[in-house]
Amino acid sequence: MKLSAPMAEVPFVLQPADFRPPLRLDEIFPVPGPCELEIGCGKGLYLEQAVRLEPGKNFLGVERAEKYFRHAVRRFWDDPPPNLRLVQTDAFDLLSRWLPAGSVCAVHVYFPDPWPKVRHAKRRLFQPQLYRLAHRVLRPEGILRIGSDVEPYFGTAVREIAQSGLFERTDWPDDAPDRLATNYAVKYAEQGRRLHYAKFRRAAADGLQG
Repeated sequence: MKLSAPMAEVPFVLQPADFRPPLRLDEIFPVPGPCELEIGCGKGLYLEQAVRLEPGKNFLGVERAEKYFRHAVRRFWDDPPPNLRLVQTDAFDLLSRWLPAGSVCAVHVYFPDPWPKVRHAKRRLFQPQLYRLAHRVLRPEGILRIGSDVEPYFGTAVREIAQSGLFERTDWPDDAPDRLATNYAVKYAEQGRRLHYAKFRRAAADGLQG
């Protein structure tokens, strides 16, 4: 989990060198509270809305791409919310090594690159390993929310999640107050693309398959 040098002194950017796994969330936020995780937070638009909407919750955003991570940091530079932390790292590493089991109340994954070519399948974020790791870090009855503009990619994700036995799908109306925009959602909506969303509740451990 390596941060570039210019980011090292930004107070709301995690410096993983200062921590050892597992990461204790009550040590990185000034006020303890339920924590939500956005994987692939991009330029930070979703988090900007979420931290204001739910000030009683903490939010952790992870982004691997440096150019998008810098955009997110700049978004919060002048007025950083106390309930926000950002980290630039690989999401699978964060989920598997750093976050303790049952440590977050929600995981958000919106509009990841679909990597449509077969030879790039391992790069896709929507894959069974992600769902297993999300189940691990979520507390009982925690929530997984996903979104995509690519119907086949989204459909495969929904099917794989259902087949895993790890989650139960729940209703998520278009006008739900927690249906917040992301940069890609705004961009794709302006282009007239159809956006697909789904919400799942973590199943009990005895519901696991395989």
